[in-house]
Amino acid sequence: MDDYLFVARSITQAQRMSRVLEQCGIRTSMLRAPVGLTDRGCSYAVRIRGEQFDTARQCLRTAALQPFHIFHREEGVYREVGQ
Repeated sequence: MDDYLFVARSITQAQRMSRVLEQCGIRTSMLRAPVGLTDRGCSYAVRIRGEQFDTARQCLRTAALQPFHIFHREEGVYREVGQ
């Protein structure tokens, strides 16, 4: 299964991103950013399914929400794909 993590600087930003994505019809889950992905200990992430990436990215841009990092996970391996 592949998915994407939109990493936020705070839990509040992650909640905002999750809410905006849900309003765009994209199911999300919120979690603490996995250890090693960021140098910030208090980062949170919003997870979406891989096929929804383009729609999610556009939805966040429209709402003027910018993730701190974006990671793609495929076969259990994370790879940074942008900000």
